[in-house]
Amino acid sequence: MKKTIRILAVVLCLVLAVSALSGCTIKLNVTVNHQGGSSAQANNTPAPTAAPTAAPTAAPTAAPTPTTQADKPAESKPAENKPAESKPAENKPAASELSSSSSKEDIVAEYVKVYNTTKKAGTFKGHDEMTLVEVLIDGKDNSMIKNAAKGMVKAEGTDMPLPPYSDDNPCNECLTTAADIATATYTDNGDGTATIKLVPIATTNSKKFSDAQGNMFNVMEDVKPTVESISILKWSEGTTDDNVVLKCDGGYAEVTYDKATKMMTKADYTLITIAEVQHANILIFKDKSATAKFDYKMLYPG
Repeated sequence: MKKTIRILAVVLCLVLAVSALSGCTIKLNVTVNHQGGSSAQANNTPAPTAAPTAAPTAAPTAAPTPTTQADKPAESKPAENKPAESKPAENKPAASELSSSSSKEDIVAEYVKVYNTTKKAGTFKGHDEMTLVEVLIDGKDNSMIKNAAKGMVKAEGTDMPLPPYSDDNPCNECLTTAADIATATYTDNGDGTATIKLVPIATTNSKKFSDAQGNMFNVMEDVKPTVESISILKWSEGTTDDNVVLKCDGGYAEVTYDKATKMMTKADYTLITIAEVQHANILIFKDKSATAKFDYKMLYPG
């Protein structure tokens, strides 16, 4: 990673230098890496005339028995419908499993389990790749410089554990929390595996192990010493801290894992960094700006 940081800084400065030396006419692009109702009414009012004559004779003999017998069956009907009320309970077990509609918190909690299980196993290793995606000088680009810079940008890491980590901190416990994540998606692949994709919130001048991007990636940092080592680079105003900014935005971690063992089978950690330099003086050229966008991937296994 230290080598990658040096490459990033050197590319930025060389882009500025080449632009300056060519009269600032060269512009550049570089590539790293949801009811219804019804009613019914019935009105029977003409019956009062027949009721006084028929009621004394028919009521004592036939009326008492038919009415009570007819009413009793009706009272038992509600009890016959009770079994239907228990059907919704049959679907409850599915609620404990993750799905595409699960909350961000639940998806992140699953990711943490998978990360910890996989990293502690110590056998899931990968490699890195870096692409210089875009380079702009004063807001403009040039394919010639883009192609020239591409050859300088390389990543050669192998046998790499899951990020983040450093020489003195293997970071065997996942640092990512739901508060770090902008979006989280879960996909059941139907073959005993599932895929989780997490996009962390954007940060500026991220620090490893200390913010949303640094909790997930091996972020680029400590560019200042390399920038200040380039003697022809000066600032028209401000300092290196003011004029060199690294923005991490749009990156993601996408992992596929065995649902039974919680072990990853495939992973893609893509860090997207936008490096911005402003107010740069190079030789006789004053107050120039440059922007470089890098994609830095850590791919597993590999």
